[in-house]
Amino acid sequence: MDAMSSPKPSSTQARHRTGRLIVGLSALLSLLATSTLGVTPARADEAVVPESGSFTISGAGFGHGWGMSQYGAYGAAKKGLSWKQILAFYYPGTTLDTLKTGSKIKVWITADSDNDLRVMPAKGLVLTDAAGGSFALPTGSTYKTWRVTRSGDGLQLHYRTASGTWAKQTTTLGTGTWTFANAAKLVRVQLPSGTSKEFRGTVAFVKRDVGGRTVNRLSMEDYLKSVVPSEMPTSWAADGVRTQAVAARTYAARIQAGAGSAYDICDTTACQVYSGYSSISSGGSRRLHETSGGNAAVEATAGTIVRYGSGIALTQFSSSNGGHSAQGDYPYLSAHEDPYDSVVTSNAWTRTITAKSLANVWPSVGTARQLQVTKRDGDGRWGGRVTSIKIIGSKKSITVSGVSFQRTFGMRSNLFTVKGGTAITAAPVAVRPGKAYAAFPRSYHSANRAELLMINSAGKLVRYPVAASGALSKGKTLASGFGSYTHVLNAGDWNGDGYQDVIARTAGERLLLFRGDASGGLKTGVDMKLRSNHTSLTSVGDFNGDRRPDLVVVSNSGNLYLVLGNGKTGFAGFTKLATGWGGRDWMRSPGDISGDGRPDLITRVGDRLYLHKGTNKSFSKPVVLGWSGWSRVAAITSIGDFDGDKRADLLARNANSQLVLYRGSGKGTLLPAKTLPNTYPNLRFAL
Repeated sequence: MDAMSSPKPSSTQARHRTGRLIVGLSALLSLLATSTLGVTPARADEAVVPESGSFTISGAGFGHGWGMSQYGAYGAAKKGLSWKQILAFYYPGTTLDTLKTGSKIKVWITADSDNDLRVMPAKGLVLTDAAGGSFALPTGSTYKTWRVTRSGDGLQLHYRTASGTWAKQTTTLGTGTWTFANAAKLVRVQLPSGTSKEFRGTVAFVKRDVGGRTVNRLSMEDYLKSVVPSEMPTSWAADGVRTQAVAARTYAARIQAGAGSAYDICDTTACQVYSGYSSISSGGSRRLHETSGGNAAVEATAGTIVRYGSGIALTQFSSSNGGHSAQGDYPYLSAHEDPYDSVVTSNAWTRTITAKSLANVWPSVGTARQLQVTKRDGDGRWGGRVTSIKIIGSKKSITVSGVSFQRTFGMRSNLFTVKGGTAITAAPVAVRPGKAYAAFPRSYHSANRAELLMINSAGKLVRYPVAASGALSKGKTLASGFGSYTHVLNAGDWNGDGYQDVIARTAGERLLLFRGDASGGLKTGVDMKLRSNHTSLTSVGDFNGDRRPDLVVVSNSGNLYLVLGNGKTGFAGFTKLATGWGGRDWMRSPGDISGDGRPDLITRVGDRLYLHKGTNKSFSKPVVLGWSGWSRVAAITSIGDFDGDKRADLLARNANSQLVLYRGSGKGTLLPAKTLPNTYPNLRFAL
């Protein structure tokens, strides 16, 4: 879901009069949903030079533009469309249906991040376990706060006394999930920040590794009473708010259908925003998150969801589409003109970007001399959204995706144009290609030296070359905009041009191939035409002997599949390799760690690390590679031969953000660990 700051109507917007609905509404909706009038074919723009050291960016819209425009829903409602008509416009070809009465949803409360669950005492507060056991929590001045923590494989209950110390409370509850509930069905959770939140329904502590997560279980309708005001001002036109209620309900139901058992959905913009019933400051002031307008919208559309065929639609939405929706992953997320998006307020914006700031982000270009939009999607003004843009410098040129450029500079969307004079582009500095279709070493700038890929907190994909000493050299940005991808894979040279590539999975479950190029950067992501809803996926190198890199994935039902590369930018087919892989995590391919010439896999179960040796048809039964302590390791990855001894190695990051090298013996075992210098906090490995 596209993260958005809730749009706030200004006084000018509030004064807009409601227009009359024109005759022939259904015909108009059909026309607009399929119209291609005004669409300019995808093309490259002329290169632009800075004026007074800066580039001027003129843009439209706020967000990715897929599905519903929230300002558009507001504008359509002001024009007289009902919420059902608005949904039909933004999700053409869909139908409305009703969820099962009493539907529940489990929400991961991400702000409670300290691996315990603290709940304030209340009348009738009860703690239950997964087997049906219960413990009535006493009240009175002795009990200031209740706390559930991990205790080995089980859980432990404590209470904070009047003196501020924690005392153990004995219970007969089992070792499974513990859940707080009370008669008021409103549980108050104390957060690590010192503030607290009230949640409708129940609040549970779900075990995870050596800690746990806080999960709020409540009815779908109560959940929406918090979501709708968090995503849209509920003072807006009633039918616009009702449209938001249905879109949010459908999105939650869709995500829930593919979720695991611990929780269904998170509470942030990574899913959709859920704020709970109320927030209480450390000083005691209380702020309600539900509103009368939001509650009315939820009740008016009770249980209604959007379907496409027999499935639940992915009802994505963003603040504004700039007057033209973008083509999403499904037929009902179509690209079409939107006459409602600018009814209430202008969707235009501008931004100034200095040449100096471009050089700061991409120092390898030297002095940034020109910008050139090299490709657009063809849908909307200026020829459509920018899919790739080139930064042309005194030393080299780098091409990045339009979304990466947008996010790097905090722009509202990738629907924009660059203003300035024309110029001649400079030739990029050449990078020597390596062997075609090679999977190892993972190298994005030199064909002979391994490089570690990591994504930083700003979403930048950073490569760290391995120095001759065995340490990592200073990181260099390879591309931006990778923070929103659920998986980022070292793909090997997928298309056979001699440059290592990257595969990323979007939140919409698309796989994109980012091809390495002769400038040492990555080209714009290419849709690989595969919807990936798999629980695990990794690049395995050439598994079937056709000299092309492949993927290995685990389906939701726990089946292991080989996904064959086609030597270009897509896939040649699937092969089911095994069943029973659902309980394994950290699936990685280190290359040939056993020394038999075939690619292997590594997985983790609990506290143990396992090696799955590649065979001519599948992978052999797992053998223990590491006995204990692996549940305390934050992550693992492999770039093949790290230290140059021609044996596959394993790299881990511990809880202290240090990198630990486990050298491969070449015989299917790991040599003693070696901690590398420096720490790497707030980074995640490419897989």
